[in-house]
Amino acid sequence: MSKAVAISSAVSAPQIELLVVESNPTDTLLTKEAFKAAGLTSGLRSVTDGEDALMYVHQQGKYANVKTPDVIFLDLSHPRMSGLDVLKAVKSTPELMHIPIVVAAGSDDPDFVRAVYALNGNCFIRKPTDLAQFLRSVESCYQFWSTVVTLSPPASKKGRLGSCR
Repeated sequence: MSKAVAISSAVSAPQIELLVVESNPTDTLLTKEAFKAAGLTSGLRSVTDGEDALMYVHQQGKYANVKTPDVIFLDLSHPRMSGLDVLKAVKSTPELMHIPIVVAAGSDDPDFVRAVYALNGNCFIRKPTDLAQFLRSVESCYQFWSTVVTLSPPASKKGRLGSCR
């Protein structure tokens, strides 16, 4: 893909609500800047641990008025609550299970990868250590979730599935 095509596709990508769950402040800043460079200019939020992530998606406490994220970008390493616990909690909550969760980790340990998919994680990516590779990974992730797939709308408040006609 030429640079001009990459830039125009990033600019024209629809804006999505994306929640970054990352405990390392440097990684949070880098991830947010990478998503901005990829074209996500609004709807980019972050929390620093798993407990805040669950409060955010349940719109509790200081997060009572936030929008439900369209996609969650979840780091596995958190001091108080593991990323796997966050993944399990979100994917086992009927009104939240539609939210795609991209799990990012510094290691691609097969046990972690299997655990993520066993808990219905939508994607597992190993965080590249090279900055250019990291930027490409985030851009690919954003392009995929904002332009390639059709995201599921939240479950209806009535708790029943709509019919397809």
